[in-house]
Amino acid sequence: MTEFTNRYYPTVSLRRGEMRAFEKLPESEKQKTLPVVLLAPWLNSIKFENTFRIIEKSIGDQPIVVDLDRYYQSDSPLESRAYFWSLLQPSEGPAKWMKLVEEHPNYIPCIQHLNVAAEIVETQVEWAQSLGRGFCFRFESDRHQDLRNYVLSHLKHIDDNTLVIIDFGYSDYSESLRLELNDLLEQLFDFSSELRVVLTGSNFPNDFSDFDNFASSHQIASRALYSELKTQFGNYNLFYGDWASTKPRAYDGRGSAPLPRIDYPTASAWIIARSKDEQWSLEDASLRITRLPEWADRPKVWGTGMIEKTALGRPGGITTHPEAIAVRINIHLFIQANYGAPTVPNQPKGRWKDPI
Repeated sequence: MTEFTNRYYPTVSLRRGEMRAFEKLPESEKQKTLPVVLLAPWLNSIKFENTFRIIEKSIGDQPIVVDLDRYYQSDSPLESRAYFWSLLQPSEGPAKWMKLVEEHPNYIPCIQHLNVAAEIVETQVEWAQSLGRGFCFRFESDRHQDLRNYVLSHLKHIDDNTLVIIDFGYSDYSESLRLELNDLLEQLFDFSSELRVVLTGSNFPNDFSDFDNFASSHQIASRALYSELKTQFGNYNLFYGDWASTKPRAYDGRGSAPLPRIDYPTASAWIIARSKDEQWSLEDASLRITRLPEWADRPKVWGTGMIEKTALGRPGGITTHPEAIAVRINIHLFIQANYGAPTVPNQPKGRWKDPI
């Protein structure tokens, strides 16, 4: 059975940026994480099996927590889409879901509970227990007007070997959010002091006009919230997660091409390099990142190597926005996987070649 311990729990979707970033992370660093992977059809694949292949290619065969990506949208008639929608059906979907999990030995299931009858939830729990891998309940604030009472209503299915994931959604830090999460955590740990809880969420910016010319950095809300709540609940099993410097899928019709931009993650913030006034190119933005004082402490991973190569104008650097996203995620994953270490390793173990 996988042990749910104090490590980094990044939530990732089946998108190019996340999969590329994980693929380029050294194996030793991947193993410091327990990824929460939201399954959906991979790009325009006809078969849903391509989802499993890309996960194995990017993350490997290490244990991963799996759930369904309820942000995914598509009106395509492709077979992969039809299968995905069938997994979301509240009556017959959970059995198909558990069968999918059973066929992949490294998959740790999130129990499907949204609009699902209590007896079907219980059947999934019994099935998951028989697999002996552990299981999770993942609760998303975006799905419930009253997250607290919804979570508490499911405590009868939860024991000390269950991982509870509280996803507070897409939200910046606020005192009201902190108090809401504080109240929920008090209720959970009153239920069981041995409970294992992951706190996760996302607030990577949607709009970047406020960040022109290094006007400001953007605080990582999940890290700030976790740090404050961990101070209060330090004697309990409260673990850190985030959306790996991404945000949930959005289908808002934005069609304009983004300005060239390089994002540089630190332990507690994202530094945004772009300029509308000066029309920075990706090379310009990368060069300015390498001149920051924070650059001196950069980890020697694929993402920082790509920024360095781009800044020097070398072939094989960052040439597209999707590549820049993968670079940011790769650096963020490494930094958060090593957060709080006495000395964050500059040179991770495993194969890594200087791309310069």
